Amino acid sequence: MERVFVYGTLKRGERNHGLVAPYLLRVLPGWVEGFSLFALEAGEGRPYPYPAMVPGGGRVFGEVLFLKEEALPLLDELEEEGREYRRVRVRVETEEGPLEAWAYLYLEGLEGARPLPEGVWRG
Repeated sequence: MERVFVYGTLKRGERNHGLVAPYLLRVLPGWVEGFSLFALEAGEGRPYPYPAMVPGGGRVFGEVLFLKEEALPLLDELEEEGREYRRVRVRVETEEGPLEAWAYLYLEGLEGARPLPEGVWRG
């Protein structure tokens, strides 16, 4: 089983959640400290809006998805791991205590991105 902290289109009710739903074992709300969240609008190279999490001084809210291991290659492909996003380990605070999970950090520039200081993205 893998734990992945999601903060955007993979959350329940968002556009890409259906991709992970067949692999989903459990969901736990949580947040990470020391990161900033930005909204990226649809446009050149972006078929729809989605968020970008980068190291920073804030808190980002999302969900920890407990997934079957075979979901990770699918997520790496979706997130263009190594090109647009980098999969890293983060400490997630949850109502059940802290845990480690994978998260995808944005690697590209943030020109034109809208800061989300409250740490919440809604599609």
